[in-house]
Amino acid sequence: MIGPAALERGSFAGRRVLVLGLGRFSGGMETTRFLRAEGADVLVSDSGGPATLASQVATCEALGADVRLGRQDATLLLGRDVVIANPAIPFDHPVLEAARERGVPITTEINIVLARCRAPIYAVTGTKGKSTTCTLLARMLEACGHAVHLGGNVGNALVARLDEIEPEHRVVLELSSFQLWWAHQMGSSPHVTVVTNLLSDHLDRHGTQDAYADAKAAALRYQGPGDLAVLPADDAAVRAAGWMDEGRARRVLFGAGGRFQLDGTQVVCTEAGGAATGGRADLDGLRLIGPHNRRNALAAAAAVLATHDDAWLAVAAGAHATDPLPHRLAPVGDVRGVLFLDDSNATHPTSTLAALQALDRPVVLIAGGKDKGADPGELVEAVALGAKAVVLIGSSAERLATALAGRVPVQQAPDMDAAVRAAAATAAPGDVVLLSPGYSSLDQFTSFAERGARFQEAVRSIEAGL
Repeated sequence: MIGPAALERGSFAGRRVLVLGLGRFSGGMETTRFLRAEGADVLVSDSGGPATLASQVATCEALGADVRLGRQDATLLLGRDVVIANPAIPFDHPVLEAARERGVPITTEINIVLARCRAPIYAVTGTKGKSTTCTLLARMLEACGHAVHLGGNVGNALVARLDEIEPEHRVVLELSSFQLWWAHQMGSSPHVTVVTNLLSDHLDRHGTQDAYADAKAAALRYQGPGDLAVLPADDAAVRAAGWMDEGRARRVLFGAGGRFQLDGTQVVCTEAGGAATGGRADLDGLRLIGPHNRRNALAAAAAVLATHDDAWLAVAAGAHATDPLPHRLAPVGDVRGVLFLDDSNATHPTSTLAALQALDRPVVLIAGGKDKGADPGELVEAVALGAKAVVLIGSSAERLATALAGRVPVQQAPDMDAAVRAAAATAAPGDVVLLSPGYSSLDQFTSFAERGARFQEAVRSIEAGL
């Protein structure tokens, strides 16, 4: 593993680097751009095929990199002295294992950003709500007058733009457990870390909940006294994981029992004794649906208010300037009085529960996908209590259908088109057809974004057929 000191400006000049994985959000391509600008010899490898990667391959080759698609084995390391791995690559991938055996150092795009960025970094991690909280935080910081760069797992690689980021700017990064696992190896944490929550997730990758939580803890573990940790006061799992005492940063708590709380639709600050102090930021009119999104806004507001004097108006302005992100309770269309909502990013049962609780109309739910090891009981109870009917897709459909039998009308569909048709036929005027799967998309789709796009296409097909 490469430490921060070895990632300083110019450290890749003349190096022979293997970029392992292009990634869904062009992280590998932007890493290649960065490396070539610094004077590195670059080999890019991805297990995908030319049909899906043609544009990224063309860009990398135009930058002067060699690109190899398909089979990935230890021969890729011949002549290479550094590996930059996409975080989606399994930790025990044969190429990474071979690199460790041979003493070839490994790092990631995010580690380079953490090591080189000259501006304060506000990072957001947790199991759910990260992208929305990041976007809210970025808008609030902009309302404070900062130039803001938003990146990380939200889908924007910043590594090739590091020279554009000035010390007075602000950087907002969404950090996943995969990215933080690598940051842990480097021993680095952001200046400000916001934790949304801690649930059970990605057990198929980390193996155990403890290992998943330990990977996430890297966002806090290496913070110093001059840093800030913004934590949910009322999240029992966060406390059980020991995150309240992780690292040496100043603590600011939000939620019930915390310094920053919600009073109806207003963010307020309370002293230890409970007396209201400071101002208020009104979230009334927030365009993001549901109480879980007001909670996300509270988390972002706590980070801004703890680092800026009298930023109440900026917090409110930034929250109101935030639009719903794609595939997160995003309206798709209204067909004969039935509202279709795309919540494909709901890859965990808790997200589906939050979506159901956010709606005040009868719901026909489309759910199911690849099981990542989460307990299905939570999703089953949420569907049984909050849905008028359910259409199940994906490899988890049979298991969920058995669990839901007799509790709610259930149909199974072989693909998204069939699922949308079945849901539309079941829904009545005034209902909502909600795609909120509660499971990963990776059994039938390449990403939650592709799953959501297919849902949208199916809805448009119904509209066109009227």
